[in-house]
Amino acid sequence: MTARLPLRAVCLGAGGFNHANHAPVLKRLAEGDAPRLSLEAICDLDRARAERFQQEFGFRQVYTDLARMMEETRPEVVYSLVQPTATAGVVSQVLPLGLPVFTEKPPGVTVEEANPLAELAETHGNLTYVAFNRRQMPVLRWLKQWLTDHAPVRYVRGEMLRNRRREPEFGIGTAIHALDALRFLCGDVAGVGVRAQPYGDGGCADYFVNLRFVGGLIADLQVVVDCGMLRESYHAFSERAGAAAVLGAGYSSPWLQPGLATHADAGEPAFTPVPTDHHEAGGFLGEHVAFLNAVDSGEQPDCCLQDAAKSVALATEVHAAFRELGGRSY
Repeated sequence: MTARLPLRAVCLGAGGFNHANHAPVLKRLAEGDAPRLSLEAICDLDRARAERFQQEFGFRQVYTDLARMMEETRPEVVYSLVQPTATAGVVSQVLPLGLPVFTEKPPGVTVEEANPLAELAETHGNLTYVAFNRRQMPVLRWLKQWLTDHAPVRYVRGEMLRNRRREPEFGIGTAIHALDALRFLCGDVAGVGVRAQPYGDGGCADYFVNLRFVGGLIADLQVVVDCGMLRESYHAFSERAGAAAVLGAGYSSPWLQPGLATHADAGEPAFTPVPTDHHEAGGFLGEHVAFLNAVDSGEQPDCCLQDAAKSVALATEVHAAFRELGGRSY
């Protein structure tokens, strides 16, 4: 059997989130006896920042010009890890090349940005992966398996509690993660109801979302933006049984115990803690491995641009109520 050659990879964006979460994983996947990646180039408008990335993570070359990098390096896979406001512009330049693309979420900050990206990917036949990292967190994958094993599930609830997160764009910028996680757990959304409660005078709000999924499952999401603690958790209930997944990796306050607790018939719960490795617990390792596995198999992953556009549309619907400080349902 012929040994698999590492894929020639280029990375766009040398910002802080990439530095903390993606680049260390890419470096890990480029090392060892059977590397899956060859880190050909890092591209950033700030050359000094890109050079620091090159030195720390082992990229071969540094660029500040996207088109020149693509022409000279001839990559096999592209990682777009730029700021959300730049994502649509960058990814729209890369998709016509037909290459596999891994991009940070959201794939555009509006429906008007996300939908054309999905259409471009469809037109050019790209294999794409959008980094909604909850989908690859072990604790949520355990919960999804529990949902399958305990069907029919009667009810699911999510909560996103944050501290000092009063930015008006929180709904589309961050809470989209929780909405996408519920889509991952429960399927396609058939209806949405939103209640929003204003918080202070800066345009932010807490909000409460009711979701009805295809097939009839009901879920609720509670988002509280400034409550003195962090917790993100997801709960599911079936007949005489339930499960609760508490995220770790910086998404919940240190005194909470992250992991999956399951219980049945009011008995003592069984508990599985999250992995201690930040990149594994946070889903970052899993999403990069899933992307490369998809590239190897040629099969489109379930979190491609076409599917991610649905999460952007859902977050936009919720965020409209978040901004209007009103509520509506249908």
